[in-house]
Amino acid sequence: MSWTCLDFEEYQPLENDVELARRTHLFRLALTLCVVSLFLATALQAADIDECRQLLLHGEYKKCLTATSEAIEKGVYGESWHLVKSEAEYQVGDYEASQATILKALERYGWSVRLRWAGMRSCRYLNQEEQVEKYIGEIAQLVQSSPWRYTDAENLVTLGRFILEQGADAKAAQDAFFTRAKRNNPLHRSPVLALGQLALEKRDFQLAAEIFTPALETHPDDPDINFGLVLAFAESDRKVAGEYLEKTLKGNPNHAAALLYQIDKLIDGEQYDEATPLLERVLEINPRHPEALAYRTVLEMLLGHDEDWSKSRSLALSTWKKNPLVDFTIGRKLSQKYRFQQGSTYQQQALQFDPEYKPARKQLIQDLLRLGREEEGWAMADKVAEQDPYDVGVYNLVTLRDELEKFATLEAEGFRVRMSANEADVYGQRVLDLLQDASTEFTAKYKHDLPETILVEIFPRPADFEVRTFGMPGVVGFLGVCFGDVITANSPASQDANPVNFESVLWHEFVHVITLNKTNNRMPRWLSEGISVYEERQRDSSWGERMNLTYRKMILDGELSPISDMSQMFLTPKSPMHVQFAYFQSSLIVEHIIDQYGFEALLNILEDLAVGISINESISRHVAPLEQVDEEFSKYAIKLAEDFGKDVDWSPPELAEVLRSPDFKKSALAWAETHPTNYVGLKTLAERLIKAKNEDTAAKILEKAISLFPHETGSESPHLLLANIYRKQGETEREQQTLLAFSAIDDDAANAYLRLFEIFLAQEDWDAAERFASKLIGVKPLISQPHAALASAYEHLNRPQEAVAAIESLLALNPPDLADLYYRKAIQQRLLKKNKAARRSVLQALEEAPRYRAALSLLVELNNDSS
Repeated sequence: MSWTCLDFEEYQPLENDVELARRTHLFRLALTLCVVSLFLATALQAADIDECRQLLLHGEYKKCLTATSEAIEKGVYGESWHLVKSEAEYQVGDYEASQATILKALERYGWSVRLRWAGMRSCRYLNQEEQVEKYIGEIAQLVQSSPWRYTDAENLVTLGRFILEQGADAKAAQDAFFTRAKRNNPLHRSPVLALGQLALEKRDFQLAAEIFTPALETHPDDPDINFGLVLAFAESDRKVAGEYLEKTLKGNPNHAAALLYQIDKLIDGEQYDEATPLLERVLEINPRHPEALAYRTVLEMLLGHDEDWSKSRSLALSTWKKNPLVDFTIGRKLSQKYRFQQGSTYQQQALQFDPEYKPARKQLIQDLLRLGREEEGWAMADKVAEQDPYDVGVYNLVTLRDELEKFATLEAEGFRVRMSANEADVYGQRVLDLLQDASTEFTAKYKHDLPETILVEIFPRPADFEVRTFGMPGVVGFLGVCFGDVITANSPASQDANPVNFESVLWHEFVHVITLNKTNNRMPRWLSEGISVYEERQRDSSWGERMNLTYRKMILDGELSPISDMSQMFLTPKSPMHVQFAYFQSSLIVEHIIDQYGFEALLNILEDLAVGISINESISRHVAPLEQVDEEFSKYAIKLAEDFGKDVDWSPPELAEVLRSPDFKKSALAWAETHPTNYVGLKTLAERLIKAKNEDTAAKILEKAISLFPHETGSESPHLLLANIYRKQGETEREQQTLLAFSAIDDDAANAYLRLFEIFLAQEDWDAAERFASKLIGVKPLISQPHAALASAYEHLNRPQEAVAAIESLLALNPPDLADLYYRKAIQQRLLKKNKAARRSVLQALEEAPRYRAALSLLVELNNDSS
């Protein structure tokens, strides 16, 4: 760069004004040329540095290093050249060179806080903690002495990140630095990235999306902004997240964070072979990448490579020996594989390296709560919430703890159940009884005793269940979740619109308790879910996933997955229906293994998993080679699908002419006679006939449809249509038989159960009434009718203990005739020779109705008994 200016030392006063004017003009011209020259030089420099920034942004690290090195050697001015060069060196793992670049730059730009901030990171990877502390002190001193120097966007963002690392309040950093930087420089990418990343750290994904989305208007190809949107949508819309991931890697094929995100998801889906080459790709860019090496450690742990994983962890810590990210990553992935004990150990190790490392502290809270170590978990949650009140996840947990303190706690041998107090009064004992039945059955069947007390928490509000289970509300689609020794579930109170059999849910989750404990939490998800669904069906043929028309079509359309891809079906389903199909297929695989190779084969597989043998290897050892099992299972499933409605003509019915017929009733009967196997057509005609008030004819066609295909469940089942017709016709016996057939295939048939016990009560068939009242309680325990039916049945069956329990459940629902219920309870208590309790109950009856003669008489009898 050449500069043109005058030599002020040679200037001499002139005698005439003309000469003075001439020299003044020359001075101004020279000064103008100097400014223009400086501007042009700066503009050219800016253009060059922007090109280098683009090379860095798009992952062309070698080109970036070449360009920045050449410019620095030529003496180009500006700290940004050194920062870009240092960042490129950091990205390829040359931490020594990165720090050397920073040190050299500081000789010239000693006022720079950005250089020192970058140097802090490099120093950590060189284990130079003293130098880090030196930089921290220098940054504080520089900003205090010359605050005006650091008001541009890059410096404000740097200072905001700096104070966050020093433990400052997140809101303060956001308002004083990041938001200010964005306000002053609305088109700059750095403030957007800082604000969006802060929202992601606080798990405020909606806010992150609101920050990153408009930024794409000015930075459409920015890989970092696109990747911010990947993380913002990862938990709510995987399709959108996938689109942004594609844009990220298109903009920067070497984007380490995006590649690691893919690796993370592949590990979740147990696609370990696919994850390995992506890991190698990251390590090819940076052979010392600590997070990539942490993922490799996890992979080797999951694959049982005991000798290799320790080496990978050591290599991950070989640069920065106290890097908390390494053990945090290892522990997080182990916890996601339900190995919470191991996961918590690694979080504790990460916190030994850095006691203030927030990601490890938050993950450890979840691990401790899922292990049932509540006192430790809640204490840590309180501490984190106090230090960071803006973390959405921790705030939700602490708020939930306040709700949990209002819950009732029920205890029985081996179990502690926590649920809302009013629900506990109604059906809490049934929950304990069911869990103890399951424990007795499955500890024997699976040859595994449970050493710990199992904690079960049942939530009336779905949002509370979601926070307890996943850390955030909004994760829908789960009825219950098991973590090993802890079960969380939605209560029936949360399912008024679409009630689900909560007893089958608890049965399912307890099977997870057994299998996860037996395998030391080393189970692929598909096998764990498959066994639980299989055991549901063993308990009750109407429970669990069963073959239906949708599953039949999916099987025959070739949508079965090979065993090696089964867990992926749960993680990246094409639709919610594909998730349900994954449960069903998993249970069929388990059923096939047991039917063809025996239950012992399944037990042997579980025992292999417990010692770290992979599922595929274990199946080959105890069943058959995996390819053979896949082939056998495919034939088995296809045969089941083909046999399901094999006599049915599933072609679309042509009904237009029949529906237009002036004598619709006659035409419908004629069509049914000539098309006796077209189930859809028969059902469609019956529904139209019911609307036309031709119910007698509809009944005849519905009878044909049910005889042809008796398997349809749900509210549209022809069983329910036909039973309703029979009821209107007074054909109670035929109504009863139709509802009995339906209740055998549908475990959520609340209306059918209700009508059946009404019929049996009228018939004084007390055993049958008790059976179907119990079934209805399994679906809708918070309505009074089934409890009233149970009370009547037990009274007539002379089972006073059960009668008292049923009446107490009914009383908890606060029905209108309390006096009668207390009186009946007293009678049953007297039969149990609990006269003191009976006297208390009859007095409660008299409190409600002081002139209740029967109660007064009973009180006299009780007093006489005591005398």
